[in-house]
Amino acid sequence: MNKPAPSVAIAILNWNGKKFLESLLPELQQLTYPNYTVYVIDNKSSDNSVAYIQSSYPAIKVIELDGNNGFAGGYNKGLSLLNEDYYLMINSDVEVSPSFIEPLVSMMESDTTIASSQPKLLSLKDHTLLEHGGAAGGMIDFLGYPLCRGRIFDASETDRGQYDQETEIFWASGACCLVRREAYWKVKGMYNFFFMHSEEIDMCWRFISEGYKVKYCPDSYIYHLGGGTLSHQSPRKTYLNFRNNIIMCFRNSPWYVNLWLIPTRLVLDLAAALRFLMNDWNNCKAVLLAYKDFIKWLIFEKDKFPAKKKALWSIPFVLKTSVAWQYYINNIKEFSKLKKHEL
Repeated sequence: MNKPAPSVAIAILNWNGKKFLESLLPELQQLTYPNYTVYVIDNKSSDNSVAYIQSSYPAIKVIELDGNNGFAGGYNKGLSLLNEDYYLMINSDVEVSPSFIEPLVSMMESDTTIASSQPKLLSLKDHTLLEHGGAAGGMIDFLGYPLCRGRIFDASETDRGQYDQETEIFWASGACCLVRREAYWKVKGMYNFFFMHSEEIDMCWRFISEGYKVKYCPDSYIYHLGGGTLSHQSPRKTYLNFRNNIIMCFRNSPWYVNLWLIPTRLVLDLAAALRFLMNDWNNCKAVLLAYKDFIKWLIFEKDKFPAKKKALWSIPFVLKTSVAWQYYINNIKEFSKLKKHEL
């Protein structure tokens, strides 16, 4: 007798995303995977999203939350009610192919130490480009600056098949990733304080600290719009990215690493603020506010630290060079070329 397919909870976090759901939900009815349930976790939308789902797709289960809990809090609350083997966390601003789930599940089932897997993310606006929010898997440098295989800062690569090999990565994109339920709760899910941005990177760091793997699955792909909540130029996005990233580095790094990492990051991030100052005071101010609130977090926030920590430089596939130096000084815009250059 064939073993039944593992159960998958397709969990869409929604906040006023009715216009995106109108495109995505019909596609999810055409999936070929045999054992899945679609859930919409709603962060108290005011655009009639819930009424639309209930009238147009009564089979889809809606989890209505009592307020806007953000990305991390919304998923933590919603997923705590689900018992499927895997959580497929997926944004509403995506297009999917009917068979995109099977390769992800197959990869996870082949190795129980894989906590999460990510498909290839291509741009919904231009299907030839790897998409900003995940591309061919998330990576990080030893200073804690994130990047993607196929996207460094604002430079996205054309997909030429250069990242069509299965590989271990540092983080799987929250735009679309399959997560093992057991692993999710072992690391206590995403960090609620972050609200949105960097939460999946922080969670994947904790997966790795606990001995799990995160992998990229090139046989699965989706198209992602990106910027559906905040545009890339938004000062709010800048603030959350800088604040959450420095908090993530501090809370996941051993104390002896923080002795040099945090001062180094302060210098580099202030340089970024000065760069913004040239033509964008609001984004400059966002970086300064991020550090002000990092200090407040240090003083007032409780339950700051995960059970286990792991220094970035001790992880084999973490870049041992500064991605900012490579990008801005050496003018390297492609991930595949980073390993060929040193400072």
